[in-house]
Amino acid sequence: MQPVTIRWPGGEHDFRLGIAELEVIQQKTDCGPEYLLMKISAGRWSHVDLIEVIRNGLIGGGMAAAEALSTVRNAFELHPMIRFKVPATAILSACLYGPPDDPVGEDMPVEPTPGSETTASGNSAPITG
Repeated sequence: MQPVTIRWPGGEHDFRLGIAELEVIQQKTDCGPEYLLMKISAGRWSHVDLIEVIRNGLIGGGMAAAEALSTVRNAFELHPMIRFKVPATAILSACLYGPPDDPVGEDMPVEPTPGSETTASGNSAPITG
């Protein structure tokens, strides 16, 4: 998945959550990505939830780990914490569902399931037993 560019209180940066970043987030928050998205959206977040999503999203987007930590800490010192809720949900949403402007179902080739047969019209052949 390509990084998404998001404007947040720390500026405008590329964010991406790959497997390595998700593993760190899960260790720090004890939440999987979808549960964490629901938790943040429902207003049950902690500062650690927001910090870890944003920091790891910056790292996944290409920023060095030390720079990401410094950038996030500086931003959190200068702005009210609630201003980080929307960017954190946008980062998690992009990870789970793709970028917001990514058309659903378009440009994705459909590949048959191994072992299934396809007819000339592209429909699966009926299973006979």
